[in-house]
Amino acid sequence: MRKNLVLIGTLLFLNSFKSSAVVTAYKDPKIDSSSVASIKITPARPLVEKDIYGYYLNFDIVIKNQTAHALELSSIEIAIKDGTGKLVQRKFMDHNGQSPELAALGNMVIKPGESISFFNPFHTFTPDVTIASLKYGFFFNYADNQQQTESNKHRLPMDFDASVVKLITPEVYIAKNEYHLPLKGKIIVWDGHDFYSDNRRSGDDVADGKINIISKNPNRYAYDLMSIDRSGSMYHGSPFKKENWYVFGKPVFVPSNGKIIEVQNEIPDNEFNGKIIQAPKLAANTDPKGMGNHVIIDHGNGEYSVMQHLEMGSITVKAGQLVKGGQQIGSVGFSGAAIYPRLHYTVISSPKELLAEGIPSYFNDYKLYRGTLILPVKRSRIDSGDIVESEK
Repeated sequence: MRKNLVLIGTLLFLNSFKSSAVVTAYKDPKIDSSSVASIKITPARPLVEKDIYGYYLNFDIVIKNQTAHALELSSIEIAIKDGTGKLVQRKFMDHNGQSPELAALGNMVIKPGESISFFNPFHTFTPDVTIASLKYGFFFNYADNQQQTESNKHRLPMDFDASVVKLITPEVYIAKNEYHLPLKGKIIVWDGHDFYSDNRRSGDDVADGKINIISKNPNRYAYDLMSIDRSGSMYHGSPFKKENWYVFGKPVFVPSNGKIIEVQNEIPDNEFNGKIIQAPKLAANTDPKGMGNHVIIDHGNGEYSVMQHLEMGSITVKAGQLVKGGQQIGSVGFSGAAIYPRLHYTVISSPKELLAEGIPSYFNDYKLYRGTLILPVKRSRIDSGDIVESEK
């Protein structure tokens, strides 16, 4: 039964729909569909990452209701095309079943004039897929009252009230600089930039006073790096003592040649008061983004490394200084908006962290641990859960 529904949905998606407005939108994507909803993609041209396991698309979707109705997002479909325009793959999410997949994205009801934002749900593809363009279809039901909301639960995925198409042309990411891991020894990527990571879900703008709308996200491709012991533990004894974390006080190294453009070295480290974090009292605007002690390095080619939460007084470089890859610049601390000692590392597109978009960073010459297997990696991405160790 499910296959039959998908087949019917496929024919509808590629050809026409009952509503003439929908037919127009799908036949000519250039037609302004803002009378239904505006669809914003951030960044406007998403990057496509690739490794031996597949392709990755990291971007956010913001939908603003432009109608006088409450809109309930009932399904999302994506058609992937190759460079010749041929269909490669299609994927679906809808409200069908007792535990619909759309529920994983959160509240999908949008009041008139309001917005919702969520991370691109079609984020990972196998290596055999060629991605030249993406055609997203967003399908909505009216949800103005309880009766409509209840009725929507029993509608088939191809039965909807309005739809919007969004065409996306992603850009294949090409690494511009050579990077090495900024920590030595065995480390775990405690928080990378996979689908579940909070790094890719932090924005500065707020829409409707209720939800976060991401316009620029410097942490989109960020990592939280932690030292571990042989068993994979990140600390010994009580975790509520900063010195018990293996990463605390570990040397931090320059990941690639560059020039220091910003240093903060005077913020006291947090302490644990029992099981509560005791943050130092700071003068107004001393650390507005919670970066703590940090270093920003200009590597050229529009790429800047940011290393945050360093130990107070440990930084040995100054703004304007040229540095070499592998040079020690400080040590890991517990400063800023950190809930435990860690090194927060990201590469951004601008020297102004608040105005920058995060960009991918690939690392050279490291070992990837897979149980009893130790895989030497010449150059690749890392992500949440990976256990790695620099070979240089």
